[in-house]
Amino acid sequence: MHLMLTQCFPPKLGGIENMMGGLADAIAASGAELLVLADGKAAPSVTTGYQVRRYNGFKPLRRWWKALAAERMTRREQIDAVFADSWKSLERFRPSGQPVICLAHGMEFPPAPSEAKAARIRAALAKATRVIANSRYTASLAGTYVDAGHLSVVTPPIEPQPDADPATVAKLRQRFGSAPIVASLCRLEPRKGIDRLVGAMASRPALSGVQLLIAGDGPDRARLEELARSSPAAGSIHFLGRIDERDKAALLDVCDVFAMPSRREGASVEGFGIVYLEAGWYGKPSLGGTDGGAADAIEDGTTGLLCNGANGEEVAAALERLLADAGLRSRLGAAAQSHARTQTWARKLGEYLPRKGVT
Repeated sequence: MHLMLTQCFPPKLGGIENMMGGLADAIAASGAELLVLADGKAAPSVTTGYQVRRYNGFKPLRRWWKALAAERMTRREQIDAVFADSWKSLERFRPSGQPVICLAHGMEFPPAPSEAKAARIRAALAKATRVIANSRYTASLAGTYVDAGHLSVVTPPIEPQPDADPATVAKLRQRFGSAPIVASLCRLEPRKGIDRLVGAMASRPALSGVQLLIAGDGPDRARLEELARSSPAAGSIHFLGRIDERDKAALLDVCDVFAMPSRREGASVEGFGIVYLEAGWYGKPSLGGTDGGAADAIEDGTTGLLCNGANGEEVAAALERLLADAGLRSRLGAAAQSHARTQTWARKLGEYLPRKGVT
């Protein structure tokens, strides 16, 4: 049996939630037994092949109860491996000799922690037999707290993406015509770089007539909408709000370029950027930022382009380069698709499982 300790798990939305849900699904699909101990209120079961137990209430108390339950489980059952979503899920857990695999995403490592916080992180990660970072950037952060011999990089897998619904694609085309489409899909917050895309739309003649479709919601939406309203290209900038999986597939299928030129905002930076792979599944090149882990999701000049996401001129120039050269888009998109379709859970699960001979 495998045991998973996680604060972030579906049906909650988010990148770590999707990651842990995908890992759980893949473990179950491999035929292994799995028990998930997750924070949060009891939710309707949407899982198959494994159990989920929820722990709710006052945070310190629920985490103590969850850790205690996990310790009892490791002493009572034959546990092949324990998976943790981050160092925070290991902090109160005391292993019993099983392999412990802890994932690292980037945001959980503050840039200037207090001595006490740094000590907590080191103590928690010392319980892991292996720490798996989602990018080289994240590994550079985790390396401050864990020995190099226990640290490795495995870029996050994706689920096979659904085929786009022809009727939904047709509706998008009917609404936006045959103009080139730049799509972005993310939580709307400053570090995602959507403001630089909005600014780029009116800055280059080659972008005239391009339609920018922004899917997602978040705390930065009001500011972004105000920027769009004041832009000379206001009529070409569209906020779609939150979209479901069917609309997401249609958006990524119909667009010419996917763009999320992320940047650092204080302590906030993109650890990887799995949406770049999802766009690649549909044969679309991506534009990403050089800050953080996007360089492990986009191979610059091969599956997309990277630029300084904090620099509006660089963002506009990279976007113009992609939209002005159909041959470049086609070549990058084909490489992005070929790469994305090797990055599935079915192909990569083994990279997360305990290594033979390691306990």
